[in-house]
Amino acid sequence: MATLGITGILAVGLTGCGGGSLSPAGSNSPEASASAASSATPSASATPSAAATSAPAAAAAVDGTLTAPGTKLKSGEPAVTHTNTGKDKADPKYTEAVFTSTLTGVVAGTPDDFAKFKDAAKFAGQTPYFVSVSHRMDSLSKASLGISEPRVTAQLKDGSDAQSLIVFGAFDQCKSTRFETTGTGDSLTLVVGSTMESCQVFLAPAGDEIKTVEYTDSKYVYAKYGDNPYLKNPISWTK
Repeated sequence: MATLGITGILAVGLTGCGGGSLSPAGSNSPEASASAASSATPSASATPSAAATSAPAAAAAVDGTLTAPGTKLKSGEPAVTHTNTGKDKADPKYTEAVFTSTLTGVVAGTPDDFAKFKDAAKFAGQTPYFVSVSHRMDSLSKASLGISEPRVTAQLKDGSDAQSLIVFGAFDQCKSTRFETTGTGDSLTLVVGSTMESCQVFLAPAGDEIKTVEYTDSKYVYAKYGDNPYLKNPISWTK
């Protein structure tokens, strides 16, 4: 995912993590960095309604079959997604997980939410949107703690990429949970069947809003980048 850093702002985000607090050196106020989301589109709860879609929604497959590229969903409808580590399935270290992923909310914050940042002035004219997605781990190819959940991106009214705000535990409205774990030592692993909530923050300029949330399979490593069929045909959610 291409990123565009804001000059002078420290990126301190952890993927999929909420909770905790930010403690920049020399300040008790959090800092944040904004980056351009590469392919995405959130839906909106507590925001103007997103455009309706005519394509039928796909239910989560019970056999783990991935939701087809280009599938159009409404908020609350599930998609079957996956992530992996490595490219070669013959590699003993290769691990793959399959999830049922569901957009659970897109909530608009207010400009006042930036007040806690010591660099708050840099976000003037921006509104934060809190995009929440739940993930249930349906399968895991081997014991692992090192595999991440799928990620989504967001787009504005005109279809352009929204900026993502990379922060850790800075917003009470945006908290993430983690998958359960079990075992000890080398057998310590994430628990199949457990769920987590991932909350990401995106920015919309004044007068704009997040309209769609998209999944482009950015957390799955293909042998070749162009092999990813979701790049041009993402799964998308609208309100």
